[in-house]
Amino acid sequence: MSDRDPARSDPAGLERIVFFSDAVFAIVITLLVLPLAVDVELGSEELGEALGDLVPQLVAFVVSFLVIGQFWLAHHRTFGLIRRYDHMLLWLNLLALMAISFLPFPTALLGERGSDDGAVVAFYAGCLTAASALAGSVWFHAVRAGLVDQSVDADVIRGVTRRSAVSAAVFAVSVPLGLLGLGPAILCWLVALPIARGLVTRAHRSTSAG
Repeated sequence: MSDRDPARSDPAGLERIVFFSDAVFAIVITLLVLPLAVDVELGSEELGEALGDLVPQLVAFVVSFLVIGQFWLAHHRTFGLIRRYDHMLLWLNLLALMAISFLPFPTALLGERGSDDGAVVAFYAGCLTAASALAGSVWFHAVRAGLVDQSVDADVIRGVTRRSAVSAAVFAVSVPLGLLGLGPAILCWLVALPIARGLVTRAHRSTSAG
């Protein structure tokens, strides 16, 4: 650890980081719903048509909500193991939050252009990949800089590290798959990703037990 950037064991400071991060996640998830708007004065038939036209936006909203929810769960788990912080951790966390804050834009673009536009889906997948890589960098730095709770077992640390790496890899794979449409990409984000994480966790537990 550099003398210019000593790690700080300050519970109040860590709470501020977590509270600020939670607030960003809450705002980002709230912003996802803004494109979902219809004229409430429409008649029944026109309202039904307007709601039908919103299906692409609804799909984009649900997908983004669930994916961002996974980012929040990972962030919650990560900071549950961190007991100290330094300047670099603050900046990496801020950059990760910036990437997550950007997600309502590709979500709105996805809803407007439709799920069949491969370039838009690939762009959206690229944004998710960047957010995942930056979120993972927070954990990787925390481990390398000795910011993780010293009472945490080394096997647990390795397990979280592998899950972070696998998550970024799955999001990266979804970028070229996105060129084929939204369906293959969704399979990556909402099916393959949880399965891959589960397999990594199971393999890690088996290795540790052996």
